[in-house]
Amino acid sequence: MNWITIAWPMVAAACLTLALIELRIGLAQPGRAPRLVFAVSALAVAAVAGLELALMRTDVLAEWWPLMRLLDIAVGVMIVSLTVFIWVHFGTGNKWLALAVPSLYAAGLVFDYLPGPLGSGMTYQKFTGFRTVETFGGATFSVADGVPNPWNVFPYLAVLALIVFVADASLRLWRRGGRRRAVIVGGAVVLFLSIGGGQSALVETGIVQMPYLISWSYLCVLVAMGHELSADIFAAAQLSRQLQDSERRMDLASEAASLGMWTWDIVRDQIWATSRARSLLGFSESENLSLSRFVSVLHPDDRDAVRHAIDGSLNADRDYEVQFRVPLPGGHTRWIAARGRADRDTAGKPVLMRGVVLDISARRRSELELQQVRGQLAHAARVSMLGQLAAALAHELGQPLGAILRNAEAAELFLQHEPPDLDELRAILADIRKDDQRAGDVIERLRSLLKRRSIELRALAVGDLLASCAALTHADASARRVKLEFEAEPALPSVKGDPVHLQQVLLNLVLNAMDAAEGEPAERRRVSVRARRDGGRSIEVAVSDSGHGMTPESLALVFEPFYTTKANGMGIGLPISRTIIEAHGGRIWAESNAGRGATFRFTLPISKQPMAEEAPAA
Repeated sequence: MNWITIAWPMVAAACLTLALIELRIGLAQPGRAPRLVFAVSALAVAAVAGLELALMRTDVLAEWWPLMRLLDIAVGVMIVSLTVFIWVHFGTGNKWLALAVPSLYAAGLVFDYLPGPLGSGMTYQKFTGFRTVETFGGATFSVADGVPNPWNVFPYLAVLALIVFVADASLRLWRRGGRRRAVIVGGAVVLFLSIGGGQSALVETGIVQMPYLISWSYLCVLVAMGHELSADIFAAAQLSRQLQDSERRMDLASEAASLGMWTWDIVRDQIWATSRARSLLGFSESENLSLSRFVSVLHPDDRDAVRHAIDGSLNADRDYEVQFRVPLPGGHTRWIAARGRADRDTAGKPVLMRGVVLDISARRRSELELQQVRGQLAHAARVSMLGQLAAALAHELGQPLGAILRNAEAAELFLQHEPPDLDELRAILADIRKDDQRAGDVIERLRSLLKRRSIELRALAVGDLLASCAALTHADASARRVKLEFEAEPALPSVKGDPVHLQQVLLNLVLNAMDAAEGEPAERRRVSVRARRDGGRSIEVAVSDSGHGMTPESLALVFEPFYTTKANGMGIGLPISRTIIEAHGGRIWAESNAGRGATFRFTLPISKQPMAEEAPAA
């Protein structure tokens, strides 16, 4: 065994090792086409090294000629793969030069397969024999002699075109800022092609007596790619450390914020979740999670909403945001808020969704408690308003009760007649029944308004709401000498609302308007309530007064809690009214009139369901 037998297999092993490394990286990671193409190039050079060694060990033409054909093919694969490698790795280069390289080499390779005498082909036009050459260390190798084929210029033109292509691509990459890659990789490829092509030309023309060194000259490319690989490994290690640090910081931040993080691999239907997220959802640390497993732990009433939110995020390209309940042992329930966003591939298909979950049980309890407090405040506001109406309502009740008394006295007189006038008695009884029903209606309206109740939405006629408010405020308006007008557009559709709560809002606005108008002379005291259609989805109710109006500062603060312009006001009526209107899906605002006074407006959504008949009041 001599040094030649050891050296060429070592070169082949080096090429094969780097080829397998690049192949493994290219197959494991998406978007690694340059690594796959370079692996093909390195595998081709490993084959070239083996063929070079075989050619040095044979002096039989019948063996040499098939090996030479295989060597030409392996070199062609190496040249073409290097061209493609530079094109995809640099992302630059001249397209026509890139296409010229395989075209020129293929034109020369054709001569290897044309009919002719044994030994004729791309390299030699005529084979003349073998010579044995002795090198240092006593090692010997065989060299073929022959008449060079003039068409052998095509593969060398292909190499020259590849050198120009690589140089041009490297220069363009340099200008784009990729200087390190342009110098190291581009320079190594140009150096390999120059040394390997030049040495092969000297061997085939008989100027030098030595074996082909194509595989040896490729070592400079191996060194350059090894440097690139080590740089990638170093960058990956550095990135890994940064990711670990980022994960630690994120874990600390999520723990401090009580957030649980999760990632859903949509393609594989696998969910990764942090310990906090698993704890919130009731999963163990080792349990494998999927979408169906996640949905199974949710409250049955919330599962459809969660699926709808997920589908909306995946199909409509919007953020995933939903709140749901997770039943706990012992009958308790945990409220969870989840938020996420989908990542998509180049085709726009969702492949990954990542997000966070947060325990909002305490917040939900606070909201329920706040809702209860608002209900209590609304009830107190109703009682307070009715306190202001007490005197006027006593007068309203006094009229039917006085009429009942007078009719009863008249009936006693008619009964003393002989015979009694039955027709008059029947008329008196009818009047008594009518006055009794009138008094009962007043009391029932008061009773329903005083009830403490939650909002119960149903179809409601706006005209009935205005008529009810008019009946409650008529006596007070007469006592204050305020002209009160109620008007609704004809054929208004029903709205979706709670009659008692909406009556409270309207009553509060009308009383405030009468308070504002009361400071004006009697002939200018006017309050108007008008209802009209506001577009196709809502009804607008406007309460206008002829008072002194409102300043811009008051308009900005009028709905803030405890803000009031009245000497004895509490500042809770309008904030409660806003809460009620917003709970109905509408909005409320105030504006100054063009002349005098102010107008308060609120909208209510039109009901899509027909009105049900009123149930008798309890």
